[in-house]
Amino acid sequence: MNRSKAKLIINIVTNILFVGYPFIIYLSLRYNWVNLAIFYLAISFILRLITLPKLFSNMRWIAKLVACVGLCLVLISWLCAKYQMLLFYPVLVNVIFFIVFSYSLYQPQTIIEKFARLKHQNLPENAIWYTRKVTWCWCCFFIFNGTIALITCLLNNTYWWTIYNGLISYILIGAFMGGEWLIRQKVQH
Repeated sequence: MNRSKAKLIINIVTNILFVGYPFIIYLSLRYNWVNLAIFYLAISFILRLITLPKLFSNMRWIAKLVACVGLCLVLISWLCAKYQMLLFYPVLVNVIFFIVFSYSLYQPQTIIEKFARLKHQNLPENAIWYTRKVTWCWCCFFIFNGTIALITCLLNNTYWWTIYNGLISYILIGAFMGGEWLIRQKVQH
């Protein structure tokens, strides 16, 4: 197997593992497999750093930052033996994305405009305005999602934390993306 194929497989497996993060935390805390989970998560974050795809190369730093924050959280949790700290990863991811997206609102191009320009180099003025509004909406979404994720951490109930962060938040993200895509189709025509 060549190196790029191996890297692709590792990247796919790592993505699947990150989607399963809440379930791994839930099971590790419930069945006292915390050290195994810590090891798995540390390896997952290290693999993420090593195998980030070249796609969206100007956005790789965001994925690297998220992976570094995750790795730091895992290491701090392990060193302090405070495993509930692992519950705060989804909160921190929302905070990071909120900061990145909101910061881009003060730049000539928002992050959503940069994504749009990957497909369409020349965006009309109304499309630029639309990408700015979508960026603003994502900022609101990250505040909402991060707040609910934080509440689930503070409740100290890993069942509800897992249900929200491992299922409901993904459904909300998918619904938000799907709804935006439908609106974009209507706006474009």
